[in-house]
Amino acid sequence: MSDSRSPDWVPLDALVASLGGVARQKDLLGHGVSTRQIRAAVEGGLIFQRARGVYATFQATPEDAFLAAHQARRTCLSRVAGLGLWVLEQPKQLHVAAAHGRPVPGCVVHRVSGKQTLADVLQQCVRCGTEVEALAVLESAVVKKQCSINYLRNSFQGRAGAAARAIVEMIDPQSMSIAETCSRYHLRRAGYNVQGQAYVRNAGHLDLLIDGILGLEIDGEKYHNDPRAWKEDLQRDTMYVLEGMWRLRIPADVALYHPEVLLAWVEQALARIRSGQRHEMR
Repeated sequence: MSDSRSPDWVPLDALVASLGGVARQKDLLGHGVSTRQIRAAVEGGLIFQRARGVYATFQATPEDAFLAAHQARRTCLSRVAGLGLWVLEQPKQLHVAAAHGRPVPGCVVHRVSGKQTLADVLQQCVRCGTEVEALAVLESAVVKKQCSINYLRNSFQGRAGAAARAIVEMIDPQSMSIAETCSRYHLRRAGYNVQGQAYVRNAGHLDLLIDGILGLEIDGEKYHNDPRAWKEDLQRDTMYVLEGMWRLRIPADVALYHPEVLLAWVEQALARIRSGQRHEMR
């Protein structure tokens, strides 16, 4: 039997997964899939028939089925984690895209027709999220090379895009984590001069350098909770002291969810540093 697959053909289970894990037969046919291919995929164990005219991957969740039943799919802040982008907190209500625009129980509905681009999802995040939430999403898109800063500038045109363009100007492509991004945001909002990934001789790069005199390292277990990272941190701690650099270590959860604590610690440390500098000048 000849294979009539097009050059951009993808396995049917991958197609269903890209549509949210559950898809209606109508949607699959709209993507050029034949009923014969659907039947073969079911018989081959790639997907299963969840209800009449509805097919799912074996990884699909009850939530996926709920969305399919309401002809909706994840979008906005509910989708960015699936795209590999940073999200500060999952929204309390699921954000979904639906062409019909009708209410979906327990969800925030975005009326969307057709396929969404990355810019569409980012625009929704700017509208629905706080400024720091939107910055985390947009900055991660640049850091992870899913788009460029110029792409974002071009995506937010006109008066409606003014708030988004202001967020784009805050982006630092060198940011290494969402905790670093949020810390930088809150510190700059408080009026501090903040430099990301500042180099200190013999010690390496600081996550953040505040007012040129106080270093900040933001620690998360994912990157600092193994023997090699622990040994490197000890060595760097020693070199920062030898180079005369004050430094604070901030837990990631403080940077992300307790900015008032972060700002209080920074204020106290800077006061101590400047008090010592005044003492030396006498």
